[in-house]
Amino acid sequence: MLDLTNIAVLDMTHAGIVIAEGFASLGYNVKAIDVYRTVDEDVLLRLTHDHGIVTSKDPVPVDDLDLIVSPVHLDPGYPMLADARKKNIEIMDHHRAVGSILSMMGFFENATVIEVTGSKAKTSTVSLLADMLSRKMKVILHSSRGLELWENGRSDVVHLGLSIAPGSILLSIAKLMELDIIADCYIFEISLGLTGFADVGVITTLEPGYMIAASTSSSSDSKINVLSHGRSEEVFFLNLQDRKALDMAEIHNREYFTFTVLENDGSAIRDPATGDADLQLRLEGKNIYIDHSECSFSSSLSANYNFGSYTTAFAAASSVAIRMGVPVEDIITVVGSFEGLPGRMQEKELSGRKLIDNSNSGMDIRSCERALDYALSRPGSPGKVIMVLGEEAAQVCEGLPPENVEELVIRRCGDIGQLILVGDRMQKISAGNVSYASGLEQGLEMAINFSSPDDIILSCVKCFR
Repeated sequence: MLDLTNIAVLDMTHAGIVIAEGFASLGYNVKAIDVYRTVDEDVLLRLTHDHGIVTSKDPVPVDDLDLIVSPVHLDPGYPMLADARKKNIEIMDHHRAVGSILSMMGFFENATVIEVTGSKAKTSTVSLLADMLSRKMKVILHSSRGLELWENGRSDVVHLGLSIAPGSILLSIAKLMELDIIADCYIFEISLGLTGFADVGVITTLEPGYMIAASTSSSSDSKINVLSHGRSEEVFFLNLQDRKALDMAEIHNREYFTFTVLENDGSAIRDPATGDADLQLRLEGKNIYIDHSECSFSSSLSANYNFGSYTTAFAAASSVAIRMGVPVEDIITVVGSFEGLPGRMQEKELSGRKLIDNSNSGMDIRSCERALDYALSRPGSPGKVIMVLGEEAAQVCEGLPPENVEELVIRRCGDIGQLILVGDRMQKISAGNVSYASGLEQGLEMAINFSSPDDIILSCVKCFR
């Protein structure tokens, strides 16, 4: 138990409700602050009625508090946080708070817990890893795709609708308890960091980074913070190119293993001080080659998706699977049969046109440009590229900054036969061949009308899938 009595949990929007409920169920006095004023009054009343939680939409005095729990992305200038720092009241982020609650629950007895975070490749890493581990154990996977039960290389969705905010781990546990489902291994995809409770922590990559908390801290700092406080037994898997993570692990004497994807010329992304990675992955044509400190193997890849976008996921998932004793033959089977995730650079047919689908919640402007380059390089496509670009909701992760979209449009408009911009924030961007749509569905309908069967429709809209 935490040696304290009174806790305030800030931000009910990003799974803060379940964190407040978690602390209340453990006997703490809890106040829940709806920082963004987005929660219905009925929900706040339920928190008070069912759990004895005091709620407020406005900041409250901090003098009687022992701890304030706040998400990593909240503006540190929020009055309660500013006052707490002046009065030396402890501030804990949502990630670490969830880890503390998990340590007091005892739900994962005799099971392995794996947490994965990173700027890119989170969902693909956890999906591949769940498939690999399911060949030898029963696996629960909680990701942006939903809550899944994996056995013998097959998955069943048991629940949909949870986010990957750290508090959603508690929601997933509640659902599993309700369904009376237990497993040998639990894998959680988490945004902006890890809880510090897991047996295994994976940071896929820190790049591209971005500023959070009103531009006072970086996403990479949030993701590596766990290296300073996670359980002493937790083992980490880190990308060799993330020097900041490696340095933090060394400072805090963490046990960690590294992975890297070799450049096209066969050279590693490495710092001479770090040596070679424990796992090195090389992509040649439609094959990957993996050299590990314990084994080496190769696998052919399906041609039905852009496998080059998944190399980090192949490397990270294989690193953990090898460490956990998955036979090489099973890893090769999973990698060879993988055909990409829905919405992650898949090729499909749409009304007789070739559709390259790169629309998902984790998309950024760099993946948009890579998708454009890929569309332009497709053999046997004499037509033009019709690009649907933008966002359905600015609150998806960090949104898609209009200034980044405008820079890409200005620089690459000559490569785009017709551009369809999606979202209110894109309305001010102008180009000679631009049209506007309110959402992805409308944008694709417009793309069909603008195109002929020889053309390629490229979908790059940041959205929930």
